[in-house]
Amino acid sequence: MSPLRHEIDVRPAQAVAALLDATGERVTSVIPPGYEAYIRVLNPIQFRDGSVVSWTDAVLRSGVEPRAWMQWPELVAVDDVVLPDGGVEPDMGGPPVARATHLIEALRPDSGVHYFASWAGYATEISEPYVAFSPYQHEMVLYSGRLIDDGGAPLVPTTATGRVPMYWWPSDHRWLVGQDIHARSLIVGCTQTVARTILESEHLDAYPISSSDNVRGEEF
Repeated sequence: MSPLRHEIDVRPAQAVAALLDATGERVTSVIPPGYEAYIRVLNPIQFRDGSVVSWTDAVLRSGVEPRAWMQWPELVAVDDVVLPDGGVEPDMGGPPVARATHLIEALRPDSGVHYFASWAGYATEISEPYVAFSPYQHEMVLYSGRLIDDGGAPLVPTTATGRVPMYWWPSDHRWLVGQDIHARSLIVGCTQTVARTILESEHLDAYPISSSDNVRGEEF
């Protein structure tokens, strides 16, 4: 885990917000346009003992064809999908620590400072200064920190409340991770090379998507 530094100078967050599509609910409203590839990474179904199962595995075991934009409420409502006994619905607004670790490994960040944004509305979260991010104009607080230690091992970013932030990006914007506060998945904008690494990871439940796809709300 890597505690983050709260930033008063919000210009790095303003730079990201200015790139987001302010109208509609497309992928480019969450992640800026212009990346070679866009990926949706699904948070796993969790069990009380700490183990997890991916959405894809659960759907395939039920004989149903998985798809990139499958939604948790839809899976619960489909008679043909048999969800694992004792499984708990995926977290909203942030990935589990283990999945965040594997995503960091796939992103291959350098040892420099990265930026992070977390919703100001979380209980006990720092609330200002903030920058409004589309598509819902949520008030986002800026943090900074590292994603790998001196030995290259992943450092999972956390705010003072212990939350993994909703947005992560390096200063050069070569990739960007983002999500809505109610999302049970992450969206990543990146190069084709990084996209292949994410899609080929046995630890990440990920699908290629298009920048023009609509992002449906997951707070049913």
